[in-house]
Amino acid sequence: MTKVTPNGPPPPQLQRFLALEDILMGFSDGIDGARLQAGLTWAKTGRSDWQRKDLISLFAAPWVAAQEEAGWQGDAILQGEKDLDEITAVALQADPVEDFLDQVRAELTRARALFPGDLIMTLAMAEEFGELVKAVLDEPSSDVRKEAVQTAAMAARVVLDGDASVNDWRAAKGLDPLTGSAAAALTPGTTLRHRDGRTGTFVSVEEDGRYRVRSLKGPGFWVFHPADCWPPASELAPPKGSEAAHG
Repeated sequence: MTKVTPNGPPPPQLQRFLALEDILMGFSDGIDGARLQAGLTWAKTGRSDWQRKDLISLFAAPWVAAQEEAGWQGDAILQGEKDLDEITAVALQADPVEDFLDQVRAELTRARALFPGDLIMTLAMAEEFGELVKAVLDEPSSDVRKEAVQTAAMAARVVLDGDASVNDWRAAKGLDPLTGSAAAALTPGTTLRHRDGRTGTFVSVEEDGRYRVRSLKGPGFWVFHPADCWPPASELAPPKGSEAAHG
């Protein structure tokens, strides 16, 4: 079921999405919302223990079809569980670095949703690093990995989201903002494109640091995270009156 690229096996996350694609392309009429949600979460994170019953049912779908259409006599649920565990294991073995980075990406998405904005990011990263050190010294390896993933995700947020709580400190030292201060360069009406393809015009900055954007296709508004927008700060013209604007 797993596809192979000319340069070798694809990264673990891609392998899982390809496996999910194989099921959905052939059996989409029989896949309900719960199983689809379980499949997408598995493909994104590699966790086969979350909504496992729905996952097994999802992977059993091709075998159920084989029973109904071709008279296959096996146990569809048992075969579905076997396929799920085999594909999960093969993907993990393909590249442990990619597997770790997949978990960091998933944790980054989760953390941004739970705690949007860009305040005290550095302190939060330091807290996570302290928990990682404690886990290394006193806890099982599974906890070490969990804390390492969370620490890496917070390090990514410092780089990608910035930390508004240290902007004044850095400015006093003549240092640039961590993320280029894109919001300062934005003016109402600036066109922004989200990484998912939605496009609109900048309206204002929300209290949590996200951008309020007016849709170009209707009367509604969206809220974009700065790190998900294009153009980035480096592509935006500096505000009128700034030294950068005058060279």
